[in-house]
Amino acid sequence: MDAVALGAAFEGEAPVLLAAARAITLDPVEAEDLVQTTFELALRNVHQLRDPGSLRSWLLTIQAREAFRVMRRLRRGLRLRGGVVEVPVAGIAPAESLAIRDALRGLPPRMRAAIVLHHMAGLTVPQVARALDRSENTIRSQLRVGLQRLREALDDD
Repeated sequence: MDAVALGAAFEGEAPVLLAAARAITLDPVEAEDLVQTTFELALRNVHQLRDPGSLRSWLLTIQAREAFRVMRRLRRGLRLRGGVVEVPVAGIAPAESLAIRDALRGLPPRMRAAIVLHHMAGLTVPQVARALDRSENTIRSQLRVGLQRLREALDDD
């Protein structure tokens, strides 16, 4: 794949990557940084892309692994006090979007990532398993439990 075609392909996948990154990180600025880092890593490792038809899955795998690598690094070096509250984002999102975001926030990070990658980004269970470096059965379980928890959280509202 030449540089122009690769750039166009990346541009076509950017909206999906950004949506997944926002749902995984729950932070719009971090999400944009994550997508940028994903593209940088993908450019450096484009020789590893065996099937151009699986570009989305490959990019989402890179992104998910990078997101968890960064979160592990931050957890080791940064601890927020319990009283820290998220600063509201300028502009008001629809109520449903806020409710879903809040419900997602209540899930463990890997479960949240599995739901985002499968239900929002459209990856198959085997692709999610590869992206998160987990077994397919673990991913199926996380999807089942995670969706049940989301339903319960959204029914309470």
